[in-house]
Amino acid sequence: MHKAGSDESLSYQSRADDRFFVISTAVLPFLAQTAYLFDVFYYHTHSNSSTGYEGLLSSILSVFFYLQYCVPLRSRYVCFFYHFSLWILSEVGTIGHIIFYTKKSDTLHIVLYILWGIVDSIYFACLIYCRVFSKHYGLRVHMPIKQEHLFHFISRLEVILAIFIPVFFDAHLITLTRDNIAFYILFDFFAESYSRFAGVRMKATLYIFVVTVTASVTTEWIHIAKHEKIYDIASLICELVAACFCYLLIVMQFFPSNFISKKKRKDKRSRKTSPKLSVNSVQRSDNHTDDQTSTDTNSGNISYF
Repeated sequence: MHKAGSDESLSYQSRADDRFFVISTAVLPFLAQTAYLFDVFYYHTHSNSSTGYEGLLSSILSVFFYLQYCVPLRSRYVCFFYHFSLWILSEVGTIGHIIFYTKKSDTLHIVLYILWGIVDSIYFACLIYCRVFSKHYGLRVHMPIKQEHLFHFISRLEVILAIFIPVFFDAHLITLTRDNIAFYILFDFFAESYSRFAGVRMKATLYIFVVTVTASVTTEWIHIAKHEKIYDIASLICELVAACFCYLLIVMQFFPSNFISKKKRKDKRSRKTSPKLSVNSVQRSDNHTDDQTSTDTNSGNISYF
């Protein structure tokens, strides 16, 4: 199922003794989707309550939903049903939103969640293709999650939630599940592999992803401050666009051509040091040929470096 020299295989070997970590990475995406379903139906069935709670739990866990692409699963069948099950949960939550907003005749949110459902479906189709049906094409995970990343995510969430919890429990604001918290953590995680990106496509995708996330967060905070609907709409649209580029970046990272190989990285480092060596060689060679002019002027086998 995995090539011996691949990054994913090395990741498996290095984490083979950490069963708790492997189980955690497999279970957390399901917890994230379960929280999403809970928040969807809780909001629409308790919309008249004044608790102010809408999407806090799913917003906290949403980062792990996006990390399902690197869950270490060896069996293709298990991998297929794993991602397919997560897609089903995602679509159930999205359809729930559409049904409830249809009853309220809220055209904006109906169109928004229909687009979310389409984008999620396309992403899951690509994800299943890359992880299940294209093993013979050399596709593999090039940006795997490691143990230290999990603790880094949790520490970042603690800081972010200290800011967002008062917002989520504000009874005057409707704060459904938002992925901006996940995106803010993810682009830091993706940026760790920036030096390995080959070409412009991966780098441009990451830059656009960061810009759209920043725009979404900015307009969201303006909406919180001014309570103007236009900023909320702008934030929701930017968030959807950011999700598209996040999904695109995840799919692109499966392809080896988007990354600099280890051999090329070594050659690049060696080329950085070779000019200095070449200059020294030329100087030594010139000095040597000056000393040997009287004896080697008729020789045709002199090499110049």
